[in-house]
Amino acid sequence: MNTITMCMDYYGASDNYLMALDICNLVFVGVFTMEAILKLIGLGPTYYFYIDWNKFDFAVVILSLISLGDNETFNLTALRIIRVARLLRMIKSSKELQSLLMTLYLAMNNIANVALLFLLIIFTFAVAGMNLFGDIETGHYGVINYENVNFHTFYNSCNVLIRSSTGESWN
Repeated sequence: MNTITMCMDYYGASDNYLMALDICNLVFVGVFTMEAILKLIGLGPTYYFYIDWNKFDFAVVILSLISLGDNETFNLTALRIIRVARLLRMIKSSKELQSLLMTLYLAMNNIANVALLFLLIIFTFAVAGMNLFGDIETGHYGVINYENVNFHTFYNSCNVLIRSSTGESWN
């Protein structure tokens, strides 16, 4: 229910609707806070903080409580993204999701190697593109007619290559 409530926010929502979502958020923060307090009392501080999921839950509760405050000098809106971390609580109840995340964790080294190889290729061809096509003016040859689609700078060269390699039209 908490995740569904967090997904219901949209741009241009009425004030009453946003107030109802804020009240739902307060209720969920209250429920999670009470759960953390009851588990802390029931298990005792030593055993409660021995379990990693309890540490995670406690951190999410504390950051959720901090994000509820209205401070004029510090914008606490960024901390509200922590509410999404409550969704990760589902991991401990699903063996299939745990297996999937463990597989992803074990493959992370290979993913990092592929990403570094991709970055090396982008770097090499960006430098080559700057040397070969860096002097072509924008507006010529059809495709090269935008300010950000050229090989004049290293940043633009990388953008063009990533755009080409992914098949997307990212600007």
